[in-house]
Amino acid sequence: MTDRKRDERISVVLALLSRRAELQVRVLPETLGVSGATVRRDLAVMEGTGLIRRSYGKITAARRGVELPVSLRHAQNAEAKRRIGALASSLVPSRPLVIALSGGSTVGCVARSLAARGELTVVTNGLDTAAFLMARQLVQVVVTGGTARALSNDLVGKGAEKSVRSYRFDYAIVGADGISPDAGFTRHSTRGAEIDRAMLEQAERRIVVADSTKLGRVRRAVSVDTGSVHTLVTDSFAPPEMVAALRRSGVTTTLVMVPPRPVNGRPRGT
Repeated sequence: MTDRKRDERISVVLALLSRRAELQVRVLPETLGVSGATVRRDLAVMEGTGLIRRSYGKITAARRGVELPVSLRHAQNAEAKRRIGALASSLVPSRPLVIALSGGSTVGCVARSLAARGELTVVTNGLDTAAFLMARQLVQVVVTGGTARALSNDLVGKGAEKSVRSYRFDYAIVGADGISPDAGFTRHSTRGAEIDRAMLEQAERRIVVADSTKLGRVRRAVSVDTGSVHTLVTDSFAPPEMVAALRRSGVTTTLVMVPPRPVNGRPRGT
């Protein structure tokens, strides 16, 4: 199995643990559609990276609300993120523009939808985003300076902020780890929040992209309050009361339809 498939399985297990206090190991081979040996290898990786605790015959989450490595985040809610990326990119007019893109898995999907837009200049602190766009050789890419942050694979710190603040952007598109009408848009990382804030403050139009699991969560570092963002693009599983509250606060909240989520790790109807 490839690392990508493993990451997808790990994401399913983490999603199940977010809804239950513990999981019985014996049910995981059927849930994931793999052998017991593969499950044991996956659990060893998860335990080694501090994501779970194992005891006889069961597993529990090591910590709730912990920031996951970006490789695992790519596999979570992948279809919702793909559709959010496509919709958000459609909000960017087809003309020469300078755009700021933060790091993160959902913003990475925006980058994929913008990759054929040769009239764009993209300034990004996301190393994965930059690598993808440069491989397509159409968008002009500017990578900020700064210090690489391993969990998110993006650049942060004074060097990154100075680079971002030397530009004026037509659009800034950033992600979020938590969204609340009261707390605003939040990140796990204080340094990551600082770069998002700089991008948004330097932009004429400000867009946040995040799947619906981020709504109602509050993380440690505030990027900006809700009044500083023009548009939130999320998916149709967003809680209606949360969407209504965000709209009342002045954020245009656009929902993209996604298929029903998996039940017990498998898509409905399969």
